[in-house]
Formats: sequence, C-alpha cells, structure tokens
Amino acid sequence: MQINRELGARLLWMAALAVVSGLNSTAQTAQPVGEAVWQPTHPAVRVGDYAGSASCAQCHISEPEKHRTSEMGSSVTRPAESRFLSEHPSLRFERGPYTYTLQREGGQTTFTASDAHGKISEPLFLAVGSGKVFQAYLIQHGGQYYRIPVDYFTAQGKLGLDTEADPALPASLEAALGKPLTLGDLRGCLRCHSPASVVGDRIDIVSLTPGIGCEACHGPGGKHAAAMEAGKPAGAGIFSPSHLLPQEKSALCNQCHTSASSMKAQNPQGVHGVVSPAYRLEGSRCWNPTDERASCTSCHDPHAALVRDTAAYDDKCISCHAQGTHALAHQPGKTCPVGKRDCAGCHMPKVSVPGSPILFTDHRIRIARAGATYPE
Repeated sequence: MQINRELGARLLWMAALAVVSGLNSTAQTAQPVGEAVWQPTHPAVRVGDYAGSASCAQCHISEPEKHRTSEMGSSVTRPAESRFLSEHPSLRFERGPYTYTLQREGGQTTFTASDAHGKISEPLFLAVGSGKVFQAYLIQHGGQYYRIPVDYFTAQGKLGLDTEADPALPASLEAALGKPLTLGDLRGCLRCHSPASVVGDRIDIVSLTPGIGCEACHGPGGKHAAAMEAGKPAGAGIFSPSHLLPQEKSALCNQCHTSASSMKAQNPQGVHGVVSPAYRLEGSRCWNPTDERASCTSCHDPHAALVRDTAAYDDKCISCHAQGTHALAHQPGKTCPVGKRDCAGCHMPKVSVPGSPILFTDHRIRIARAGATYPE
C-alpha cells in the first residue's frame, strides 16, 4: 500500500491529462462525468453520487464478474471476507522480544502485540491487497490508525515482517503496533485502493463496497444508472477511458501506478525503478506514446485478473514484432531469432528489489543478457 507520497506528482498528471484531453476533442468522444474528465483519485462529493458495481452489473454482465476476483477488484477487503484469514484462523510471528498474533473468532480477526510485560489487542478493520502476493492489515488503537508490522505472504502461507515496517526493533509495546497513519495518509491510500470509500473528506468503509470498483475508472455512476433506468441513456454520461490516446491512458493508470515522471523525480538507483512499469517501459526502444500497442491496456485487461503466464502475451509481442516487416517505424519489428514463444519470459525478466518479497516484471523490453549490468 502506497501512502500517497506522490500526491504532488499525481496532481501534475491529473492537470496534464485534463489539458490534453481538452485539446484532443476528436479523440475524447466519451461523455465526461460532470463538466470535467474523471480522475480516479478525485473522490465524489456525496455517497449518492455512486451507483455501486452491483448496479453496473445489471447491464454490463461480464466485466464486473471478471473484475470481482481481480487484483484491482479485491485491493481492499473487510477482514471478515479475507480468504487468507479464514483459511488460517491462527497466525503467529516473533520478532525480538515481541510476539504478533492474528486470531480469528466468529468472523472477526484480532491482532495482538505482546512482550514480557503485557499485550495490546485490537480488531483488524481493513485488509489491504488482493493476497495474490501478500496482504497487509490496518487497525485503530486509541484513536490512531496503524498499519500493523506483519503481513500474510501467500507463497509462504504465513506471516512475515511488513514491507513498510521500521527495520529497527520497536522501543516499546505501543511502538510495536506498527506504522502510524494519519487520516490524510489513510485517505491517500484508499483513493487508490478503494476510491468509493473516500467521499469528500470522510472515509466510509461500511456502506460502500471496498476495493477498486467500476466507478474508480469510469466515474460515479449514480446519474448514469438513474438515466438508464428511466430509459433516457443520453441523460447522463459515464466516462470511458477507451477513447483516450495511449499516453492519456497511461496518465490515467499512473495516478495510482507510479508514473515515469514521479519515478524520475525520485532518482531511483539500480533495480528500485522497476516498481514503476511506466518508467521502465518508456526506456524501451519500442516505446511510442502515440501507438495504441504501447499503452497499458493493450497488454492488460483492467477488468480482469493479471495474467501471470508470460507466454500468454506472445500475441501482443507479435503485433509489433512481425516477421520480416518493420511494424514500428522507429525500430526494427522482426521477431526474435532465438525463441519462438514466451517472449516476455526472456525480454521482460523478473527482478527482485531488496527489502521486498515481490518479484517485479521489468517493463523495459530489451535483450536481457545473463550477467549484464542492469540498465538504468
């Protein structure tokens, strides 16, 4: 979970996207929500602005069903609905003098931090992350929000130290509760992980469906749903990112996925830049901001779970690298002379970042030679 450290950079992307979309009126044919292009990280003013993904599913059947079990659709869940906590009702992790436990009883999971002198227990109120790789958890204690210092790591099937935990041992039991979050931190997190939970300056995780639903990218659909029900489809538009230019689509995605510009501003050293797919992709020879084949959604369906079989992307690669042709004007388009399948497995290698349990796919498409220096 990223705690909005890039808010300034995201605001610049939002402003740039609005300007570009206004200039490209021929490309932007979808009805905007309200008077401006919808921005995923811009919360609605009222709860009533939202229709909910269930309402969308009455007309759009396949997309919501696929999306429900995707990484985006399950980016935030209530602890009672967490499959991992249900399958592992008792979890334990020890770190120095501290013991951390997650204990499930009657559908509620309680986090406890203890040492030789006492213990502090609080119920989990949010599970963050789909759990395809790991899942983090939030609690409240004494009016303060915390990201607890342990995560559930799916591959290992057990608790481990949280990816954002302080590497130093806590100085007290209170400090052992994890990373303190301000209300602003939490709002910043949920604007990407569960946008409909942020309404104005308030957070509502009870009445709204958690996770990234349809309205995160298409805008609040209350007016649209009412118009459709009344048989007046032209009465209220809904934003469709499909009409954006490739670079505009990337800007839309990068409001939550680290943008190339914000990563450059961080001056990443070594492999740390791999956490931004946009930053790495724009360093590829085949990057072309005007070519639809180079946009995020040309390879990834935002309505479905991430396809992890790299060979499944072969047809995407061949759409640019056609045998004996120059598919892209600014770079050779021939297919690989060595391999004939699983292009991404070789040309987009997996990279490990120190301190993270995640293997990131390096989106800098290249000939990755064994032992070669990691390209900046």
